Amino acid sequence: MLQPDTPAKCCSYCGGRDHDFEECPKRKADAEWERETARVAGVKPPLAEEDVSAKS
Repeated sequence: MLQPDTPAKCCSYCGGRDHDFEECPKRKADAEWERETARVAGVKPPLAEEDVSAKS
């Protein structure tokens, strides 16, 4: 069996095989779109560390 020098890449966000999650262009574009939408709406987007259920 062939043993390549570089490990296989697979993006867990979009399923692409040419990049990893950290380098995903779709993830970056989606994050930018969410920031722009929140800016236009005048709402601060929730941070991943914040507990959204505690505000309810």
